[in-house]
Amino acid sequence: MILEIADFTIDPSRTADFEAAMLELQTVIGSSEGYLGHTVQRSLETIGRYVLLVRWTTLEAHTKGFRGSSAFESWKARLGSHRDGAIVEHFETVLVKDWIV
Repeated sequence: MILEIADFTIDPSRTADFEAAMLELQTVIGSSEGYLGHTVQRSLETIGRYVLLVRWTTLEAHTKGFRGSSAFESWKARLGSHRDGAIVEHFETVLVKDWIV
């Protein structure tokens, strides 16, 4: 499994639109081959900072499959300037200790 982490800094006056976009776009990304799930986290310390965590079967499922699809064009169009300055990286698991809730 590959974890994509996208770190967004959103203008505080536009956070409602960003959250609405994330809600609307979950079906867009969710229909992609190799998609395993995602979560959006909002910072409690930094207003306007969000982290999108997406689980993919492989790196290529994201970089070639999703990014090479028409779904990604819809994703980019809806997010618009929210994407400006976002940092996106991919991670692989080296150690797991499940959280107990």
